[in-house]
Amino acid sequence: MTFLKRIFSRLSIVSIALLAIACTVPPTAEPLPPTAVPTARPIATVTGEPTPLAIETVLPTITQTSEALATSTQVPARETIVIPIAIYILDDADDALSSQRTIADIEAIYERVNEIWEQADIEIEVQIIQRVTVPNELLLGINRRDFFSFFGAVNRGEVNLPSFAPIVGFYSKELGGPNGINPSNSNAFFVMDTPSVYDERVTSHEIGHILGLHHVLDDAGRLLYSGTNGMSLTEEEQAVARYAAEGLLAGVR
Repeated sequence: MTFLKRIFSRLSIVSIALLAIACTVPPTAEPLPPTAVPTARPIATVTGEPTPLAIETVLPTITQTSEALATSTQVPARETIVIPIAIYILDDADDALSSQRTIADIEAIYERVNEIWEQADIEIEVQIIQRVTVPNELLLGINRRDFFSFFGAVNRGEVNLPSFAPIVGFYSKELGGPNGINPSNSNAFFVMDTPSVYDERVTSHEIGHILGLHHVLDDAGRLLYSGTNGMSLTEEEQAVARYAAEGLLAGVR
């Protein structure tokens, strides 16, 4: 082989080797211009222990929410209904059938009566307490539970009652049996000197009848149960009494 042929042969071998190397080595990537580099989104990372919410920032919100809820659900307070009453202590001319109660006794009774009727937001307002002389035969009639003769004498002016009120209460020595009575659905009631129950209870019971309440038979703790010292009023009784009181004051019952 001549010298030139040997050179050409070697060059061919080298070219082929270089070509093989070039095919196996990846080309160097040219850097992108700055405007072509994508901006990475920030990634939220949590490091360390979580910070607890300060208790002082929570409690005011809880308190305010509780107060707002209580306000929104609170039942509006009822207006107190004030019912005037005139009270007369019955005497006779010779004092044999006169009530032994004093004006101070009556005043004390009505302080306790209002404690009972406070359940219904009703106040019994005493306008007058006065002793009245009544003919003996009328007091005897009351002892026989003849109240019509007494009312007739009042209407005729034979018994002088200085003033009236939506409710009129009479206190007599005897009533011929009952502790108290509200005769014939009138706006008046009678109470004896020595009832078998508390004075304020029998008075409140009779006022309850004037305010539309009837006797109950199944709960001795109730005001309208006969012959006990029960003093409670149900919500229904309170509503009835308030409705009747409004009618009484308006003059429609």
